[in-house]
Amino acid sequence: MRKSSMFGGLAAAAVGVMAFTGPAGAQAASETGEAGALACGRGKVFLDGIRALDVLEEGERDEVYIRNQNGVKICPKTADYVSMAEGQRVEVDKCVPVGTTLRLWGDDGPLNPDDFMGIARVFSESTANKFFDNGSSLYRLGMVA
Repeated sequence: MRKSSMFGGLAAAAVGVMAFTGPAGAQAASETGEAGALACGRGKVFLDGIRALDVLEEGERDEVYIRNQNGVKICPKTADYVSMAEGQRVEVDKCVPVGTTLRLWGDDGPLNPDDFMGIARVFSESTANKFFDNGSSLYRLGMVA
């Protein structure tokens, strides 16, 4: 069950801004995001980073990965999943075409089916935050156009 009393207003406040730690981190992330967005080209959006706002299990970590509508893994690039604690941010650094549907999954190991953790659609070439929300966990994905 979501800890809505703690995070109820956080999702609304987070819609306008991606949070980075410290002024140097904000500057470096901003420069990287802008460079990545420019490299994507017309008709694409740069996926900047994902932040765990509320993990599935309180006090635990989620092992997550992102796939597109064709089942191709978008993030992480070199591992099966990334282990994320509440509040943690992970770089995605991937260009995707407008019209892409993204699904966040929680890896439950080889003997259990993975948990579906939400869906986000890239509708336009615009900077935005999208949320993966399955009612038990909440993740924010930052997109830069």
